[in-house]
Parts: sequence; structure tokens; C-alpha cells
Amino acid sequence: MWSARAREWADLQEGAFRPLYEAAFDAAEVGKGTKLLDAGCGAGLALRIATNRGAETSGIDAAQNLVAIARERTPDARIDVGEIEELPFGDGIFDVVTGFNSFQYAADRVHGLAEAKRVTKPGGLVVAAVWGAPEKCQMGAYIGALGKLMPPPPPGAPGPWALSEPGALEALIEQAGLRAIRSRNVAVVFPFADDRTAVRGLLAAGPAERAARNSGEEKTAASIAEAIAPYRKPDGSYALVNDFRFVVASA
Repeated sequence: MWSARAREWADLQEGAFRPLYEAAFDAAEVGKGTKLLDAGCGAGLALRIATNRGAETSGIDAAQNLVAIARERTPDARIDVGEIEELPFGDGIFDVVTGFNSFQYAADRVHGLAEAKRVTKPGGLVVAAVWGAPEKCQMGAYIGALGKLMPPPPPGAPGPWALSEPGALEALIEQAGLRAIRSRNVAVVFPFADDRTAVRGLLAAGPAERAARNSGEEKTAASIAEAIAPYRKPDGSYALVNDFRFVVASA
């Protein structure tokens, strides 16, 4: 689903996550010579930022078209198409492994984090970032609108807020054999110049594509527009503010 509108995602949504990436890299002291893997790298903005800091970067993502963009951005990085639960890397390779809004979507979240631990050097760091509390996320109405347009999820399937409750991410990290050492909340703002750009950008996410295939693109676009309408500014633009949280854990 994430491959369907990969370029729109990269151009209209991904840039909003830059403050989260920068804060996480600061917390993990990513810099010159750091061997870093981004698990669920998407279109590769985080990889590009880490590379600019001097890190030696690798990435993996299940969406082939997002990986193609990531490879364009950072041609010297190794970026694979694959699942974060089956990392194609040996044991103890990386100083830092990051998962930005990715581990909570693994079919087996503990195994996904355990895989991140496996490929991290002893004493290295794993950084997991998730959505913050729903009441602090203006994208919540958008996510809720999409949920009504998608087919019912399988029993027990994780959702975007699966690890947003206090302590939930830390508990999962501990189950994977990692030790949580610090955390931080970061405000992520999704800016859109007008209604058309907002709907186009928000249609680019994988869940929106799934909703469009299930209920039709026109109905999905209308539902998105209705969901975000309360946040429209007088000049017609949007700046949707959302809380994200990351935990830095020791391997």
C-alpha cells in the first residue's frame, strides 16, 4: 500500500518528521563513523540526515517504491526491500538501529525489536519511535476517518496507537531483551498549503491507500477533507500538530 503513492508521501508528508529524526539522532549520538540501520526506512529521509552527520547507513523497508526513492537520496547506503522481522544482516553489526513508527506494525512486535537487538553491537542502541497520546495528535481525526473506510482488521492487529499508552513501549522493549534508558516527546507538524495539497498528501499514506481501494478514492478524499476541516487556518493552510515519542534502549 505504501508503494502506491510513494513520491507524494516523500514530497508532501515525510519532511514533517525531520524534527523527530534529528532529536532521536541527537539522543543516540549519531555522528561520524556511526554504523546505523533504519528499520522501516520509508523514502529514506532519516537515512539522508544520518548520512549527512557522517554515519555509515543502511536501511530496510517493505515498500519497493519507497526504497527506490531512498536509494536515489543516499546511493552509497545499502537499502534492502524486506521485513523488519527478518533483517538480512549478521549479528552485532550496527552501533544504532532506529525504527521510526515501524515496530508497532510488525506482526510480532517483540520479535521485530529482538531482531533489531540481534543486529546491534553489545552496548549499542535501539531507538523506537511511536505516536504519542491520541488526544495530543491532530491527525487523530484523519486516522479515525480512514479506519471507518477500511475492511475490518484481523483480530489482535496492532494499530497506530498500539504503543502510545504510558509504559507500553518500554514494556515491549524489555520483553525483547533491551533496556530502556531514556525517552523524549517531539512535536511533529504536518504543513499543507491548501485543501488540495492536504488531501493529496494525506492520501499518500498506506492506510489511506487501503481505504481508497476498499471504499473508493472519492469517498476517501472527502472523508479526509472533512476530518481535517476543523484545523484549517484563515488563509486556507494547515499545520497539523502531533505528539511523537521515542525511547532509546541499550542492547
